Amino acid sequence: MDLSWIRGLDGPDLPRPCCTPATVAEARRWLGDGPVRWAVAAGQAMTRHIIDHVPEHGVGPAPFETLRRASEAAVLTGLCVLAAQGPVPYGVPPDGVEVVRDCVRRGIPLDRVLRGLRLGHAVLYRMLRDSAPDGDLPTEITEELFEQVDRMAGDMAAAYVAERERWEASQEAVRWHLIEAIIAGEQHDPDAAEQILGYRPSRCHVALIAWSAAPGGDGADRLVADLLAASGGDAWLQVVGHAGAVWAWIGFGDRPGRVEWPSVLPAGWRAAAGPPSFGLAGIRRSHLGALRAARIAATLPAGGGVCDYGEVRTAALLLENAERARWYVEETLGALAADEDRAEQLRETLRCYLSCGRSLKNTAERLGVARNTVAYRIKQAQDLMRSGSGRLEVRIALEIMRFPRALETATAPPPDDTQGPKRRMYVKPGLAP
Repeated sequence: MDLSWIRGLDGPDLPRPCCTPATVAEARRWLGDGPVRWAVAAGQAMTRHIIDHVPEHGVGPAPFETLRRASEAAVLTGLCVLAAQGPVPYGVPPDGVEVVRDCVRRGIPLDRVLRGLRLGHAVLYRMLRDSAPDGDLPTEITEELFEQVDRMAGDMAAAYVAERERWEASQEAVRWHLIEAIIAGEQHDPDAAEQILGYRPSRCHVALIAWSAAPGGDGADRLVADLLAASGGDAWLQVVGHAGAVWAWIGFGDRPGRVEWPSVLPAGWRAAAGPPSFGLAGIRRSHLGALRAARIAATLPAGGGVCDYGEVRTAALLLENAERARWYVEETLGALAADEDRAEQLRETLRCYLSCGRSLKNTAERLGVARNTVAYRIKQAQDLMRSGSGRLEVRIALEIMRFPRALETATAPPPDDTQGPKRRMYVKPGLAP
């Protein structure tokens, strides 16, 4: 059977591979660069399809990236098996094990996990069929693909059961169960919560969510310690959140003023902070604010500073529905909404001008340019905009366009603040005090 066409597969250079370097290196050894690029694109398509049909898989930016890594690794592994036509080690890749652990932690049932696997397999089958000579897959390949997914389903089920047994018996699950309950809005006794969490709820809290773009996410403890030191807080609570993301709360005796965060994070890391809030209800309130800031942070380059909810709360509200926000921007700004450097410069000048009370002098000082330059840019911006847009509408549209990538609905799924399947988690009796 001639499968040389598999090594001729190719795809776009972007996005880059996101699964473990060892998986990518092994795939390049068996397949070459072109099929790896094809697999990255296929992994993205699989991820979006799975989330469309099993949405709990993609709740927030960190789980989305975790599922994308697993999908990409599954495609690469499957292509290696097909191209080798011989005994290539096959099983659940490390990125797939990470998804299994996350699903157990979030209470996603095994049947939903396996449904996601089979949905992804269907996408891979269709993409391979469309790429095959004459648009048809030989019977042998079809049979091999189904054998692969059956084998992986069995391995994933075994990994899921083993991880669930470990998780349910752990004290870590008790803390996580309480955190989930607080975030879901359930009422709890503060003294009992302090005993379980080792953290006093009767204070002001600033929530943090941090995650790494790279698999593994090493350095989380050091990152949280650095953010605590920068913030001026006197205590913190830290748990491992969804998909290996870090959820933390920094405690303050009184409501802090502006919290100063580091301007640069370790390579590959992103972080978002919620608003200062008091008590058990404040643990929930600040975390939900951090979740919304995280949606914006996911569209920004990794390694930048902390995305603080207080600085993006207006945009976060306006971007709750990315598709409608995009329509609003297009209807209001017209050609000024173009994805071009010059249009971006004009938008920022106009946004600054309106926020400065339409003062050319103050705008020029803030931007560090001449007053005539500001006037010229404002005139150009007005020429590009749709006629009939009011000043408030323009300011709203410009605020949205501070984060243009957030308008891409598939870039980062919206954060979840509902109970959903994650509240199905339980722990073994006797573990909670």
